Amino acid sequence: MDQALMDRIKGNILAEFDREGLPEGFPELPVIPAGRYTEQLFFDLEQEHMWARTWLYAGRAEQLPRPASYQLWDYSGPSIVLVRDTAGRIRAFLNQSPNDAPLVPLTDPGAHQHEMSFDAPGRMFMQVEFPDFDLPGGVLQCQRKGWTYDLDGRLVAVPTGQTLESVPHAQRQLTEYRCDVWDGFVFVNRDPDAIPLPEWLGPVVPQMAQYEGAKLRMFSRATVLLRTNWKVATEAFQEVYHFKHIHHHDGVVSLDQRGVTHAMFPHGHSRMVTPFAKRQQEMMGMAGPTDWETAADSARESLIGTGTPLITTVQSIVNGAVLTYSLFPNLTTPTSARGLPILAAWPVDPAHTFFEWTSFVPDWGEDTPAIDQMRQTVLQTPMTIMEEDVRNMEPMFLSLSSPGLPGLRIGYNERRLYNSAEVLDRIIGIERIPERLRVRQLLDGFVEAD
Repeated sequence: MDQALMDRIKGNILAEFDREGLPEGFPELPVIPAGRYTEQLFFDLEQEHMWARTWLYAGRAEQLPRPASYQLWDYSGPSIVLVRDTAGRIRAFLNQSPNDAPLVPLTDPGAHQHEMSFDAPGRMFMQVEFPDFDLPGGVLQCQRKGWTYDLDGRLVAVPTGQTLESVPHAQRQLTEYRCDVWDGFVFVNRDPDAIPLPEWLGPVVPQMAQYEGAKLRMFSRATVLLRTNWKVATEAFQEVYHFKHIHHHDGVVSLDQRGVTHAMFPHGHSRMVTPFAKRQQEMMGMAGPTDWETAADSARESLIGTGTPLITTVQSIVNGAVLTYSLFPNLTTPTSARGLPILAAWPVDPAHTFFEWTSFVPDWGEDTPAIDQMRQTVLQTPMTIMEEDVRNMEPMFLSLSSPGLPGLRIGYNERRLYNSAEVLDRIIGIERIPERLRVRQLLDGFVEAD
């Protein structure tokens, strides 16, 4: 992120404090229909036409450290096996042989999870150890008939009594999906015609380069099954009106929503910069909401509380404000110099969401007693911010489910929500959506290049 962009954001924050109405030319946003959050019909449209055609976060390259390392991922529909091939590239195959059987042995995903005390609806599980797995024999193998595929997905062996030539050509190659890595984060797309990942991410790539994501490492991961729609869980982090109501501690809040500034990017991604409240500014040695250069990170609240090293390459904006990026359709990261928390909401059905909160911090090298103690601290410390956010999500969904609420009325500082809805409709195909569930396409002219 260059200085010119940061100076522009500073000016936008100061302008927000002075703004008394909608900017000239900005439209009044219509109600977002409640049925988009509650109806099975719309959920099915999302499943068929959006989740299957969008770049989705699927893990970290560090989880696949060598050829024949693998991980399973099944949060967006079919089970997918991520594999590092002999050339070092990460590949994504449908975890299903032509004989309708899985390609890897069954593993227990809960073996390293610890149930935590959780003062909110649902049961929360925390993971602080992340084992990697190796394919038996270094190959993918049908768990029913024993057909063996190499790391390129080609059939290379069949059990005694069969011959390769007897297998139909269509069954000699596994189903493979698009897979790419950005700064250590693995993304998968089931659409063979999808645009390249860097093009999809657009300005997010250069702006987040300051975090040196490839040098980060997964430290902890919290998960909980929520009674809410995935969009409710995602959109909860795209505005800050709620902050002073559910995140105040002893009547004090650390952020000032009056100065928040948003930017909408192509493909539904966005940025939000929220200044600190006056009391927090004073604690951090700041002379005002845009005095980022003198901000002391050690005095700010952070969503990552480990003792691992700070990221030394971040710009002053990261310490002096809360810089948050949202990646369409379902990722949010409120960044800090201590690392990146990645919040992801995955659809289960219209009324349930699998929510994960994963913390990435600078690589600490070999484990030490101090690192082990940090892990124990994570397992013993309540996730207060997550509890506060989750308490709010089920009531919001129940309100949207009420016949008395036709939809969600939002304002200028919630425009990122509306833009995401517009992008979602375009990806699904507006003509496929019943008119009563569509949103009007209004914000394309307000999308920014950076």
